[in-house]
Amino acid sequence: MTSVLPAKNATPLEKALDLALAPEGRLMPSINSILSLKHVTRPAGIMEFLVFEYGLEPLKPFLPNLHDLIDEGRQWARYRGTHKAVHDGLGFVGYSATIIDPPVWQFAWADFQLELDRIRDDESDLIPIDGIVGLSHPGRSNLRRVFKDYDVPAGTFVYATHGNAIWADDSGTYIEGSDVKWSFGRYHDFSGTLSEADLTALGEWIPTVVSSKWVDMDFPWETASFPWANEAALSRRRAIAKAVSAKKVWLKFMNAGDDLIGFRRAETIPVRAAVEGAFTVNGLDYAPSDDDPTHILVFTRTGFGDGSGQAADKVSILFDGTVPDKPGRLWRTDVTGGVEIHEYPFAIELGETVRDQIQILAEIS
Repeated sequence: MTSVLPAKNATPLEKALDLALAPEGRLMPSINSILSLKHVTRPAGIMEFLVFEYGLEPLKPFLPNLHDLIDEGRQWARYRGTHKAVHDGLGFVGYSATIIDPPVWQFAWADFQLELDRIRDDESDLIPIDGIVGLSHPGRSNLRRVFKDYDVPAGTFVYATHGNAIWADDSGTYIEGSDVKWSFGRYHDFSGTLSEADLTALGEWIPTVVSSKWVDMDFPWETASFPWANEAALSRRRAIAKAVSAKKVWLKFMNAGDDLIGFRRAETIPVRAAVEGAFTVNGLDYAPSDDDPTHILVFTRTGFGDGSGQAADKVSILFDGTVPDKPGRLWRTDVTGGVEIHEYPFAIELGETVRDQIQILAEIS
């Protein structure tokens, strides 16, 4: 203890009182604890005050644990207004992304996009992503669009007078509570065989031709719809492919309880294997082929919001279903009749911001 009494003329009583009333023993532990109060011990009672002191209150919805908020939030605040802050902020909500800045000549030069590391886990994640990026990016910038695996950008042409026009628009859709456009895509491939039972149900079965001789035909001559000069097996496949691809086809989505979710209009395309084809199914390339088809590809892509919020458990193919009105609608729940074949497990929740591409490759048996 350092005494403040005069060194030479302090009385014994004054010295005794000085020792008895010295505050250091009571105050020094508290004084020393202040050095580590904010960064080491951090008692629960002061956490809210520290959050206020550091200006981290806007981050509380994204980092509810106050210790994490202070530790990570101070680092985020140091870089706020930069790309690093955007990356750090996305980490708070469990995502990462590639930031795509617009070209310098673009009129909306401050509007940027994000390509997420994956499709959003749940639609409820979108508002937090929008919120944390809005807090992180520079004040002069604006998050315009977020996408993953379904990116169809608007067409632009040069950047002179003609370039002031934008042809079409970027893919995506808006959700309530956000002015950001969201565009996600998923891909599902299935395979099977157009069996005799399937083709018979469709009214398109042609018996397998084991010989090119007319005498060996085992079906009526009037049903032979292919040229006699072609190789028999090839002509048969052509005839089947042409007949099946001419039919109207829908993909039918059902839930686990076999309740209908909806139908999506699809296309049927005769294809065959190719080194480089227009379609990739289960890792293999296929090209359209009317001359020598080996498979029928049933292809569709749901629209944004089709069946949103419902869990599809299976998908099947419906040929020649009929609709009561407005035949141009691609997603509907009023398709009746037709021939239904090939049911496949699907097990996915349809979303407001996701387009699901389904490809079913059926070999012509």
